[in-house]
Amino acid sequence: MKVAIISVTYKGALLAEQLAKKLDGKADVFAKSGRSATDTATTYDSLSHLIQDIFANYDGFIFIMATGIVVRVIAPHIQDKRFDPAVVVMDDGGQHAISLLSGHIGKANELAATVAKAVNAVPVITTATDVAGLPAADVLAVKMDLFIEPFEQLKTINAAIVNGDHVSFFMDRTLQNYTHFYLPAVEMGVRLIDMDDLGTIEEYDSAVVITDKELYMTKPHLYLRPATLAIGIGCRRGTTSAEILTAIEACCRKIGRSPKSIAVLGTTQVKHDEVGLLAAAQQLEVPLKFFTNDELQQCITEQNFTTSSFVEDQIGVGNVCEPAALLAGQANSLLLARTVHPKITIAIAEVKCRWWESAPEA
Repeated sequence: MKVAIISVTYKGALLAEQLAKKLDGKADVFAKSGRSATDTATTYDSLSHLIQDIFANYDGFIFIMATGIVVRVIAPHIQDKRFDPAVVVMDDGGQHAISLLSGHIGKANELAATVAKAVNAVPVITTATDVAGLPAADVLAVKMDLFIEPFEQLKTINAAIVNGDHVSFFMDRTLQNYTHFYLPAVEMGVRLIDMDDLGTIEEYDSAVVITDKELYMTKPHLYLRPATLAIGIGCRRGTTSAEILTAIEACCRKIGRSPKSIAVLGTTQVKHDEVGLLAAAQQLEVPLKFFTNDELQQCITEQNFTTSSFVEDQIGVGNVCEPAALLAGQANSLLLARTVHPKITIAIAEVKCRWWESAPEA
């Protein structure tokens, strides 16, 4: 987490420097001009101008000043709890560390606890589930790196948890490596029930379901989506991102999977400058991986995929989407074979290995 520590008084600047050292130098320190404790802090004249300049650049903020000042200065920049940074407020006496914004998803509650421990302060956490010592669905999502869908339902589910309703957490055991979800759940005191038991609706009031599948459910529910799908794409020049996204979503629905579980897109290196593809990956917030025609051809040969002479004349290889899906997911089989849409072909594989997270940048 990239953190900024900001003070307005000299006493606060001293605390900021002490805190920065406790955080192993992983924080940038900002001090009011004329009130800096060291030469290493970046000084500023206007707090509002500083926040305007840097609010989007940090994952977390520790403000050492009055809470009212912080509320006013960050208010114009707050957008959505899914994307807002963590905000913690401390008094310059170092007595309290208050989690002010993005307690769960932004990890402000964790940051407040870390800060408090570092300088022997009292952490102040006000989110209802934490106060009640109950597991929150969004905290589980953050710990497991899962996408919340639909996000608008999160408030209802967490309220049900706080109000003492019977909210059950279900696990799709058909997911690849599903067992690695159990340790974070145990640490939070969450019991994961086999998703096959969803049909026993008389035993729960609401459900939180970890799955990439589209389900029909009558009880209030929230999905936590793991990133499991590799999408292989072939397209004609000039295909728009809207056309690509529409085709991807239709193909995901065709196999009963959520588009929110897309982990990676794959295509041919020939398309490295295809604007629509680049924009689609950006909108989905997933990596777009390019494969050479030699890599695609080797996969085509190994899998005995059918080819198109037209595509081969245009691209240099007779099939793009199917080998690209397998290569992107490091998979051996397809969930969806080559499916044709206007100007686009799509294939889908299940991700076996997130190889791109450790691969060196080209």
